[in-house]
Amino acid sequence: MDNIFGIGMPELILILIIAGVVMGPERIGKVARWLGKTSAQLQLISRSFMRQLNNELDGLDDGRALRDAMDEVKALRQELQSLRQEFTSVTTTVTEEGKRALDEIENSIQPPSLKSINGEAPAAGINNGAHTKPSPPASALPKPIDVPGDSEV
Repeated sequence: MDNIFGIGMPELILILIIAGVVMGPERIGKVARWLGKTSAQLQLISRSFMRQLNNELDGLDDGRALRDAMDEVKALRQELQSLRQEFTSVTTTVTEEGKRALDEIENSIQPPSLKSINGEAPAAGINNGAHTKPSPPASALPKPIDVPGDSEV
């Protein structure tokens, strides 16, 4: 019994000395008797409670009711675990679907990839690491038209 309520023996002795100085010799006897009676009553109550609890536990038809209650608690615990797993899987599925939808949206907004069929980036259309529009083949361009009075020609 190293400490009582986190109070060690030196602190307890100091508290008793201070209490003796404050209360005086007459009141110390009365307080000591009152503390003794109170602790005896608390011990009596504790013993009767433990005796009653032991009698109740012994009277439970050999603990079958207690075992049944424990089995029910185990079943509830297993059901809770399965519900937790189901909830986790549903939220994981919803999160993955959300990520896929977000990726699809991002891919639909981004310009198409500039990679050729074999996976290499073509030389045309890349400017200092920044992607620009690749120039269409010459056969796909419209033919120039001569416009009379146009100074750019």
